[in-house]
Amino acid sequence: MNRDIITGMDGRIYARRDLSREWGGAIDLGTARTGKSFGVDGHLGETNPLGVWDSVDRLRFRTSRNLRLELATDPFDVAQGKPKVITELVRFDSKGVATVVGSVEYGGSEALALPVRLSLNLTPGRYGLSFFVEGDLISYQVNASFI
Repeated sequence: MNRDIITGMDGRIYARRDLSREWGGAIDLGTARTGKSFGVDGHLGETNPLGVWDSVDRLRFRTSRNLRLELATDPFDVAQGKPKVITELVRFDSKGVATVVGSVEYGGSEALALPVRLSLNLTPGRYGLSFFVEGDLISYQVNASFI
């Protein structure tokens, strides 16, 4: 089992055997501000320590002002073939219901195997990032910054 490593907006390092697949257990990275950033070195597509197939990783954060999120992601194939990866940004309403506000899909073919960027304007609120894999073991990197 590989470790997922997250570098938070405060520079804190989170090392987990598995990031939560549920929003309630997702690491909360805190409040995003201009100039802050975070990074993820993650793994998907294997059995986690609880014996559950790990196809989703999730993180949470919030904004207190209008910001632009610049997200760069790069999948690294570990297994044969090209697994398809989907990154989704969700916004939570006052009841905690998540709505997708942006997504990007990559992998699955040579044309989609290049590093991918997602750039979105965010308003004050609570947000989450989901990383999904359709296929076998993959390592991925995500770098996000707020401007």
